[in-house]
Amino acid sequence: MSAEQAPYPAEPPYPAEPPQAPYPDEAPEPTRGLTRQERPRDVSEAQAAAEAQPNSFRRALAAAHPRYLMSMAEGYPPVLKQFIQFCFVLIYPAWLFGLVFGGLLYAAVYAVLWVVFWPVRAWMKKNRPEEYEASQRK
Repeated sequence: MSAEQAPYPAEPPYPAEPPQAPYPDEAPEPTRGLTRQERPRDVSEAQAAAEAQPNSFRRALAAAHPRYLMSMAEGYPPVLKQFIQFCFVLIYPAWLFGLVFGGLLYAAVYAVLWVVFWPVRAWMKKNRPEEYEASQRK
């Protein structure tokens, strides 16, 4: 084959870039939305403050505050938000009871597990003191 008879044309028969607007009366393409990784977290200030507490007791105490419960309705349209907050006011006593009951249940189960696993902790403390100390620092 000679250089004049190349199997493919040197210049493509189609344009290098597609036209921006093939029809002048057509709307431009919509912009891409943010992905889940690009969007910020969707939590209120009260919820973020409760999550930032150092231990589970303080997190539960922060969740018992009415401001935390009312912040759960943020992001809704005004009338719907007011209705949701009204419902939250009605269930607030049950919310507090649930938090207290859950805390008591957590303490009871934790105490039972503490007693049940005491031999394991004693063995670890005696035979593997470095690993025991590392687990206590967590």
